[in-house]
Amino acid sequence: MKKHITIFLVSLTSASAHAGGGATGGATEVTQLLNHIELVAQVGEAVQTTSNTLMTAQATMQMLRQLSPDVVSQMTGLPIDQVEKMAEAYTVMSQATQVYQDAEAVLRKAQQDAARLKIPPSELLRYKAEAAYRHGGIYQQTYEQEQAKLKRLAEVSADVQRQAEEVKSIDANVKGIQFLAGQNVKMQAVLGLIGDSIHTANANAAREAALKQAELERVQKREAELMDAIKRKELEAPPVTRLPLPHEFAKGGK
Repeated sequence: MKKHITIFLVSLTSASAHAGGGATGGATEVTQLLNHIELVAQVGEAVQTTSNTLMTAQATMQMLRQLSPDVVSQMTGLPIDQVEKMAEAYTVMSQATQVYQDAEAVLRKAQQDAARLKIPPSELLRYKAEAAYRHGGIYQQTYEQEQAKLKRLAEVSADVQRQAEEVKSIDANVKGIQFLAGQNVKMQAVLGLIGDSIHTANANAAREAALKQAELERVQKREAELMDAIKRKELEAPPVTRLPLPHEFAKGGK
């Protein structure tokens, strides 16, 4: 079956809590995965909304950079340090938007593949990991690419969280910032569960692949030893005396 599973990937839930749970456990996993997808999507939208709101700060900083330091120092009523921090937040969040979208796409693909194959997400993850370790090639390449996107989200979301807290401390009324600051923390916890599930699947697949490789090597060694034994017996066997043919018996009688 594994060879027929097309580019499937990542299931993502706390798989160990539901493995072997039968139909009910599988349904629970699907629900959790859908919730994870929705959370990532919502936070991604909040990042984009906040980024759009902070675009004004970015434009202001660009304008200030074009002015001489003397002119900027004489400005009053403009909290330049705060504008600069919000412009920095804009840069981080505008670049992060695609990362959230990429991770969401990975999770949605996992949900669709699990539904199509009619297996729980944890089983999908197990098959994916096993295919990557056993067959390599496109299976391993796709698996690693999708893991990289989820890992990237975990890294970027930490930067987004720091920027969100900074912006909130400056202006708590920035559109989307309250939701972003709160929900991004929840999403980071989900990413922790996802990472644990992937780590466990990878460890199990690596151990299983190592066991199968060891068994293959044992079989090959036994076969080689058997062939060597057969060859030795052939070399050590006494020469077989050739019996006379019937016409040779006749010649000898004369």
